Amino acid sequence: MRWNWVFAAVSVVALPALGHSEDISVPLSIPIPPAVFEIELSYVGERTTPAVTLSGPPAAVPSLPYRPFVPILDLLGMFGEARVFGSCQRQQTRTQEGIDLQRASGNGMRCGQRIPLHQAEIAVDLLSYETLRIRGRASGRVVVALEDRAAGQREDNLPLVTVTGPFDLTLSLKEIGRKLDLRSLMALVVSTEAASAHIEFEQIEAAQPSFVPAGPAGIGFWVWKYHEAIRAPDALLATCRVQSCSRVLIQMPSQTDDDEMWRSYARLLMTLQEAGVTAFALDGYPEAIQEPHRLADKIQRLLALVKPGGMSGVQLDIEPYLLPGFLQDEAQLRRYVETIDTLKEVIGGRVRLSMVIPFWLASQTLAGRPLAYAVMDRVDEVAVMSYRTDLDEVQDIAEDILRYGDLAGTRVWLAVETTPLPVEQHVVLRRELDPARADAMLDYDRRLLQWMPPVGGLSLSTRREWFRIHHRFTVRPERLTFAGRSRAEVSASVKRIAEMTSHHSFSGVIIHDLDGFRALAE
Repeated sequence: MRWNWVFAAVSVVALPALGHSEDISVPLSIPIPPAVFEIELSYVGERTTPAVTLSGPPAAVPSLPYRPFVPILDLLGMFGEARVFGSCQRQQTRTQEGIDLQRASGNGMRCGQRIPLHQAEIAVDLLSYETLRIRGRASGRVVVALEDRAAGQREDNLPLVTVTGPFDLTLSLKEIGRKLDLRSLMALVVSTEAASAHIEFEQIEAAQPSFVPAGPAGIGFWVWKYHEAIRAPDALLATCRVQSCSRVLIQMPSQTDDDEMWRSYARLLMTLQEAGVTAFALDGYPEAIQEPHRLADKIQRLLALVKPGGMSGVQLDIEPYLLPGFLQDEAQLRRYVETIDTLKEVIGGRVRLSMVIPFWLASQTLAGRPLAYAVMDRVDEVAVMSYRTDLDEVQDIAEDILRYGDLAGTRVWLAVETTPLPVEQHVVLRRELDPARADAMLDYDRRLLQWMPPVGGLSLSTRREWFRIHHRFTVRPERLTFAGRSRAEVSASVKRIAEMTSHHSFSGVIIHDLDGFRALAE
């Protein structure tokens, strides 16, 4: 996210053609002024009712991390200047002979030193590495820990090991990556509770894994019209064979459908499996994080009908970020991952569990760690909504998820869009201290964004702020979807994505969706 926090709301009053027209209601609660720094109005297609996003002051933009590419990285040679913390005597620093940790007399607090991993005190990205080797010797008991950017902001760290005497340890970065963001490691931290201790590092190296070539890439289709798929399975298989499709993911029936419909759906999955096409049941909706038992009931109902081998997996497309305020509410973020845990328990390992996630979930954090990675820790695979027509951009936006998939052993599917999408128009306003330069006023009491009222028509609200249009931009659908192009072009692009993606976590490309693809010209 660009800002520390965001308040999202949907307006109920139109602003036609992006002009200065009617006032815009902001129905959700908004913070006390002057908390709002930026307002974004989003108009989708022909809709004249914009979505409204209220954003806080911009967060400080951290320096780009140092991302090394060498197979063996010598971290010891990169260290910056150590900083003493806790009860240590303040003159103690790191030397060529090692690190002295000596408490000030009479103080029982932990004594330690924080050593930046990079001399420029920027983050170091070790997501592409597999192991961390630490070798040396210690007198006294010394705790060795790592700190990422989020932990550093909390003045916290992750203890790795406690050493004494000679030590030579190889640690799994996969396990460390379940607690820290390996893309933003900041410091090595050593500490002791003893009156004094000494540690000397002879080697600290990160090693990349041995090269593992990516397996053959598959091609899949999302299918939402399950009634049609049940009526005409041969047509579905025909499209699949023409496109060398290896997977189909089909929307599950509604709980209100009768038993015969559910049995027919189960038979459809079996028919696909017998034809050599991997069949996944597909379901999910944002409110599932508030009522996971409803989705769990559907999964249990299906599993009771399907014989062993009759389906390969269940894919969940929950998209809880469509709920108001989801991304700003840590309780909702936790409910999301807890919902995955609940549904995983229902499946009980009988079939694979797959999750659909947007690429930007790698930027959203939960407890200081990427939310995408928390999801990937819980499932067998993810399908990334990497909806772009520029294939280099597809690679860029999915890179960090693919790298974590390599490390964690989670399979990753990328996705392309073929259905028509509308043009999106965006207007961004920023806070303006001078009312004479303002284009609009935010009335906190009436929860209203007013385009500049005429003289004498100002709101009597005492809680108001002025805003000026900062910029406008357009998101054109041709950047996101292949709609309007040919099937041959989509097929060529899918093939090119497979050729360009070298990560061994990469499993293939899913096309959204079957109907959109069929609507394309031959």
